[in-house]
Amino acid sequence: MTTLCKPATFYPEHLANADDIMTVIEICHPDSPYKQRAFEMIQNTEVKNRHLILPLTEVVKLGDFGARAARYKDAAIDMAETVAREAIDNAKLDKAEIDMVIATSCTGFMMPSLTAHLINRLDLPNETKQIPIAQLGCVAGASAIGRAFEYCQNRTNSNVLIVCVETSSLCFHKEANRLQDFISDALFADGAAAVVMRGDSQVPGLKLINNQSVTIKDTMPYIEYDITHQGFKFSLDKEVMHSIPHVAPYLQSFCRRSLSRDANQVDSTIFHTGGKRILDELVRCLSLEPEMVARSRACLAETGNTSSVAVIDVLKRTFDSARRGDASLLAAFGPGFTSEMSVGVWH
Repeated sequence: MTTLCKPATFYPEHLANADDIMTVIEICHPDSPYKQRAFEMIQNTEVKNRHLILPLTEVVKLGDFGARAARYKDAAIDMAETVAREAIDNAKLDKAEIDMVIATSCTGFMMPSLTAHLINRLDLPNETKQIPIAQLGCVAGASAIGRAFEYCQNRTNSNVLIVCVETSSLCFHKEANRLQDFISDALFADGAAAVVMRGDSQVPGLKLINNQSVTIKDTMPYIEYDITHQGFKFSLDKEVMHSIPHVAPYLQSFCRRSLSRDANQVDSTIFHTGGKRILDELVRCLSLEPEMVARSRACLAETGNTSSVAVIDVLKRTFDSARRGDASLLAAFGPGFTSEMSVGVWH
């Protein structure tokens, strides 16, 4: 009877739109042969605004790995605490009732982990279990939901706090001048989200039924980080745009096995906002009606791609319209090439 409760989200105050990013590219790479093509693609991303922990003028001046790590630590801990407190309140729980903390973040590094900082900041029980997830990228939010489901499935008195924090702006490299670098600059953004998985069904939410993990072999170059003296340098291969046909059959069979219906027969989808092309491919490959991904498109337009945070944001948006008895398919995609999927029924 595991239940995903109402999530909490937080986005920093500084904004950047497509025009801002194109101005940065123009200043940093005036002679790039990819510039005009990048501008055309940026205008087609459907991203209206992105939230950043720093003004864009400071992002372009970011220093070495150490300076970025210091920025990350301060921002990550503060944002994580903010959303965690709200998510626990939304779950109608006391802090002492949290048994496990799962924290996802692929855009920075710290030790002790973000989970340990949360146990201290929130004054959670000393016995709280920790699972920090750092290398799953955009799929990490859905992966955390899967691991929380597995933990709570036979523990009706257990509750798991999931916190996702991303500061993609700290991965900006002004020397990066490939077409894919320019598109990434315009797509990824900062933010935080949290949700509690309860082992019971004492509050309204999404009661999970099943989950599955899928990794498509020989696709690891699709999404990668290079570690440089300036931090994480993100690499997004164009082949990632052709990834959904690889995972669509798994999504389809998963829905049939778990719900006895096709993916296009669920009442709502909760998809990570990988980008316009990814959402278009999900519609095409799963034969979905376009409005089935409307909340994911709205999340992409308003906040950009916030990596592990995005799927929790779309889950929150779904709370406003979900009806008792509706079935939802939740899925996200990330490096590896990995997909995590869950299905549930609203109660």
